[in-house]
Amino acid sequence: MGLFRRGKKAVIPGDPLDDETLRAIGERSDLTLPRNWIHYIYCADEAGAQVIAGAASEDGWDLQRVDHAASGTGWVVIAEQKGVVVTPERVLSARAFFERLALTVPGGDYDGWEASI
Repeated sequence: MGLFRRGKKAVIPGDPLDDETLRAIGERSDLTLPRNWIHYIYCADEAGAQVIAGAASEDGWDLQRVDHAASGTGWVVIAEQKGVVVTPERVLSARAFFERLALTVPGGDYDGWEASI
């Protein structure tokens, strides 16, 4: 029995929200299939957003949006990868990367991720 069996609830070590998101995706889709994967990082100002965007781009992420946040006074960076298999290991690595990156700028906050079904 594999970790990614559709309809099965696997125990996936990591952040509880990540675990639940992976379980929910796995219940609706085959987790071994490639999908679009999007991450959200907020910060206080444009300078911070540019730092985050540059580092994300250097790490192989495409930038979907670098702009004023929809609400509040901050900025948002939306980074994505298309056609990737979202594994628990990749999720752990991405969360660690974006959380560390958010700590480098004023008001930095990693707000999580989503993936296509």
